[in-house]
Amino acid sequence: MRDPFKIDQPTCISFSGGRTSAYMLWRVLQANAGLPADTVVCFANTGKEVEATLRFVRECSVRWQVPIQWLEYRDALPGFAVVNFANASRQGEPFEALIRKRQHLPNPVALGCTTSLKIRAMHKFVSSLGWTDWDQFIGIRADEQRRVAKIRTRGHSTESSRETMCMPLAEAGVSMREVTAFW
Repeated sequence: MRDPFKIDQPTCISFSGGRTSAYMLWRVLQANAGLPADTVVCFANTGKEVEATLRFVRECSVRWQVPIQWLEYRDALPGFAVVNFANASRQGEPFEALIRKRQHLPNPVALGCTTSLKIRAMHKFVSSLGWTDWDQFIGIRADEQRRVAKIRTRGHSTESSRETMCMPLAEAGVSMREVTAFW
C-alpha cells in the first residue's frame, strides 16, 4: 500500500496554522525524511488570525527546519504577497482589501473568503514558480466525511483543475483523536 504522505511530484502543502495541518506536515516530513524537492509549504494569512496562530506557524518552521511560505492576498497583480512573521498583517488588511475590491461583505450567498484569501493566493504563488500541474495537500481528516466526499467528488481545487486535491490524513484514516494525541 502506498504511503499517502509520500511525495513524488510537485506538491503544495496547505498549512492553515492549526494542529491538524501541522500534524499533516509532520507526517509528510517523516515519510520523506524532510521536505522533498519540488514541494512548498504555504500559509495564507488573512490578517485576522490570532497572534498565537502566527507564532505557531513560525515555531513549526523553526523547530522542524522547514521553510513555510507566508502569503497574503493582494488586489493588485500578482494577486499575492510573500510576507513573514515580522511583517504579516495583523489588523485584517488582506480581508479588508478583498471587501473593498468586491464592494460587499461575505454572506451566505456570496462567500468566497477562503477561495480568494487562501486558495487563490496559494494557487497564484505556485503558478509563479512555473508549476503547471501539482498535488495540493490539505489537512482534511478521515472523521470529516462530508468534506472528504465533497472534495473527492470534485477531484481538483475550486480554483483550477491543474491541482489534484490530496487528503493524506483522510487516506491514512487519521481522526481528531490521533491529532490530539500527537499534540
